Amino acid sequence: MKIKAVVSDIYTTLIDIKTDEVDKDPYRRLASYLKYQGVYLSADELKWFFFEKKALQKKQSKETYPEVDYRRIWGDILGENQYSGADVVAIVPEIVKLHRALTVEKIKLYRGVFETLAGLKGGNNYRLGIVSDSQVDHAYPELRMLGIFGFFDAVVVSSEFGFRKPDVRLFAECLKRLEVSPHESVYIGNDTFRDIKGARDAGMATVLIMTKHGSKDGKVAAPDFTIEHIDEINEVLKKLEKK
Repeated sequence: MKIKAVVSDIYTTLIDIKTDEVDKDPYRRLASYLKYQGVYLSADELKWFFFEKKALQKKQSKETYPEVDYRRIWGDILGENQYSGADVVAIVPEIVKLHRALTVEKIKLYRGVFETLAGLKGGNNYRLGIVSDSQVDHAYPELRMLGIFGFFDAVVVSSEFGFRKPDVRLFAECLKRLEVSPHESVYIGNDTFRDIKGARDAGMATVLIMTKHGSKDGKVAAPDFTIEHIDEINEVLKKLEKK
């Protein structure tokens, strides 16, 4: 089997991250900033608006696996609370990033990620892709921040589409951008439902990475391979090439 592309999840697969959107302190800081934009909300009000808008988007979605759009959430909050700036479109992505920065408690690459990606991209010349349940204003800056954005030929982020994994359309979109067929690709993820089921249903070979996050229930979807660390993907690829 000739493998041309390696596609991966981001969070708790390549990037070890801990966030807390429930803590009040980020909303206190955001509320202070928004006063300079003419939006006078307390931390409690801002937090309430955020989660209310988030829940409403999910409720109104007709998708089986709905995804929310943080740009829309913050745009609605500004629009409904006397935002005085001239360009909502310009400021909203910055507010999404600020909210994220304030809620991230830990973010770093897992061991061996940079070296493995460099080897796959350079030495072995695989096309690399991302399919992630995330926000555009989270995933793109964080991939750049950690120095791995340049390795990827295609990045597919669920907030751009309004639906999440395991919807096969996300995987299909990534393969389309990479210009490879499903049987020429392998997907690495940490969750048997969202990652393994989705990629398997899309026709890809699947690899479950055993980080401490995500479901590992093989009854939901059994991966073709299981690895403990990302650098083991090289052995998996060798085995797939022999099939």
